Amino acid sequence: MVNTIVIDTTYLLPIFGIGIKLKDFEKLFPKLINMYRVLYNPISIIEAKWIVMRLIRRNPGLRYKLLERFRVGLKTLYAEEKIEQTQLTNYDIEEIADVLLLKVGVKDYFDRVIYATAAHYKTPLLTEDEELRKILSINSIPKPPRIINWDEVIKLIT
Repeated sequence: MVNTIVIDTTYLLPIFGIGIKLKDFEKLFPKLINMYRVLYNPISIIEAKWIVMRLIRRNPGLRYKLLERFRVGLKTLYAEEKIEQTQLTNYDIEEIADVLLLKVGVKDYFDRVIYATAAHYKTPLLTEDEELRKILSINSIPKPPRIINWDEVIKLIT
């Protein structure tokens, strides 16, 4: 059986032309998607577009270039068979996301839904978000089996 992992938006950003500063990402991400069944919640696409719009506000002269790179990134992402989209939401995902808001105080809806997706699918979550990683230590909160970051992925795939 292939190991499955849910990835946070961060790891999709380079597909949309947004650089991230993770060690050897360009070299090792293809290895990750060859070794694991990689899932993402489609809310990450919305979050990525939100990040693009924020970059445009800071650099209006890059507006056309950033928007074009986002559209090309969408084509690339949808054509990549090794990165699969999950269901956007359902009752369980929303319930877990609401628990994160009400009991833990996680304000970011994107983060709550991505975390809840990993918990719902009972698969590890790959994220750099320390707030989400700390949730594992809280009892009585639905959790994915593991939350790992890029440094841990490097150890797993090299």
